[in-house]
Amino acid sequence: MKVDIKKTEEALEPYAVIYCREINAEILSAAEALGRAGEVITAYDNGSIVVIDKKDLFTIRAEEGRTRLCTENAVYETGRPLRDFETLSGFMRISKFCIINLEKIKRFDPMFSGTMQVTLKNGSKDYISRKYLPDIKKFLGL
Repeated sequence: MKVDIKKTEEALEPYAVIYCREINAEILSAAEALGRAGEVITAYDNGSIVVIDKKDLFTIRAEEGRTRLCTENAVYETGRPLRDFETLSGFMRISKFCIINLEKIKRFDPMFSGTMQVTLKNGSKDYISRKYLPDIKKFLGL
């Protein structure tokens, strides 16, 4: 299979196009590998290394000097800093200490202090700081 990589300032995130005469197992395998790139994250759980699919994450938090990955039923730790997760597609930073999965949002509630509270589908709640509120409003189309 021939592969070309082109760098352009216009690309906001990596984008792949496969040109082929026919779709076969090799093409399907390549497409699947490209589509899943960056979706798996490793973390620690009681001394073991676990693999977490990014679609299972609700929040990524910086707490007590550690980065914690929160799923519906568990919390894992990773050695990576919070800033490493800011570029994950489908995720958005809402405060200095928290990044949320946009697919896990249940509702937003405006607060009196000019901030907003977000409730996720697992029932957890977080406050969106005023610094990140414009990004959320843009996401919501407000």
